[in-house]
Amino acid sequence: MKEDEYTKSLDKNQFIFEGEGGQCFLKCVQAQLNGTYSLGKPIKVTILANECDLISSFFPEELARQLATFTQIGVEVSLLVPENTQIDDWSKRSLEENGVTIVKAKRRPGFTDPFDWLYYQPEDLKTDIVIGIGTRLAKIAQHWKERYQCKNIYVGLDSLLGFYIGEETFVDVDFRKELSVAANLPVAIGPKTTDDLSASLRPKGKQVFNLTPGITREFSNLTHATNDGRNFRVLLVGGDNPDNFQEEGLELAAETMAELNDKSYHLIYVGARKETEKQFANLFQQCGVPKRQLTIRSLLKTKQEWKDLFCEVDLAIMPSGDKEFGLEALLALSAGLPVLVHGESGFGEALRDVTFGTSAIVDSDDAREWASRIITIRETDRKTRLEQAAMLRSNYDEKYSWKKQLTPLVAMMFSMVFGMVFISSFSLTMLL
Repeated sequence: MKEDEYTKSLDKNQFIFEGEGGQCFLKCVQAQLNGTYSLGKPIKVTILANECDLISSFFPEELARQLATFTQIGVEVSLLVPENTQIDDWSKRSLEENGVTIVKAKRRPGFTDPFDWLYYQPEDLKTDIVIGIGTRLAKIAQHWKERYQCKNIYVGLDSLLGFYIGEETFVDVDFRKELSVAANLPVAIGPKTTDDLSASLRPKGKQVFNLTPGITREFSNLTHATNDGRNFRVLLVGGDNPDNFQEEGLELAAETMAELNDKSYHLIYVGARKETEKQFANLFQQCGVPKRQLTIRSLLKTKQEWKDLFCEVDLAIMPSGDKEFGLEALLALSAGLPVLVHGESGFGEALRDVTFGTSAIVDSDDAREWASRIITIRETDRKTRLEQAAMLRSNYDEKYSWKKQLTPLVAMMFSMVFGMVFISSFSLTMLL
């Protein structure tokens, strides 16, 4: 599929339950509910969200949009955010056009953390299922389950990097396990996290739903420059704690830049706080990255800034094999940008099952191997490498389409709410 055709297909608001497959699914639902279900009795789903970690806000918004495409079989989606949350015009329009209701949780006296406002269900918001993404929101969803008599889904996605939650450092695995056991349905992001979490929950007899995020539509229509610049800009996104320089793969990235030994390569690091920029700069320079080839930026505050950044750089790299998934790399791919990711990361494992996905994987911690792969990409004609990136995006979208990912999840939602034992695998196959 050509890039322009791909973009047009993403812009169409098509309901995936039209036709024979959708009717088969609907009849199956009605039959297993013994006639108690009707389109007048929809499942009401509430997704909790907060913009404190902006790049992660793309996931709940896209999840809300995609779940809302199931409206024809009776799924109503609300996105609940603190009232001080700023939603840009594109996102607001896109969410509303796709049938998502944006609800704002009111400020509560004495509660200075906007997260805490989400503990209170707005009077005009009724829900059957509440979805908490990440451990902080999962705790709120667990409270809703007990206080408001609804079902809860815990999505194990913690912050931008999979490492941090607010001021907390590494995610406590036992804490995540406890939240998964308490949830009606635990959802893990990507094959790596799913395997790890599933193994830990075997003694509890708890099943984990694997959800590998699809392409983010908001970035799929960016226009990239047709000509190369004098410098080749490499994007690296990370956290704001210099103590994790090695664990996040930043040391490997720095050594790779030093291995390139070419003044025309420029590394842009995004994620440091103003207070830690000098510390990060010193660490990169200690690894051999000259100051003139390095730019340190704070985590971007608006989506437009992220779009501009993806157009500014030539390549995005994710050299950490410890990443549970790597949303930043998925967003870069969604933007049609060439990417290189560590093969042991969650995103790297997902790419292995994608046609030509190995072209974006580096199975090594050797800076020389990373430098060699970067040189190969740079030496490829710009038009060709952008076409290759667009093709990889299309292949990824086909393998991990939101439709394929969410159809069985919606079936499980019906089971949770209405007590169905199963949804016919045949009807799901008809949809896929």
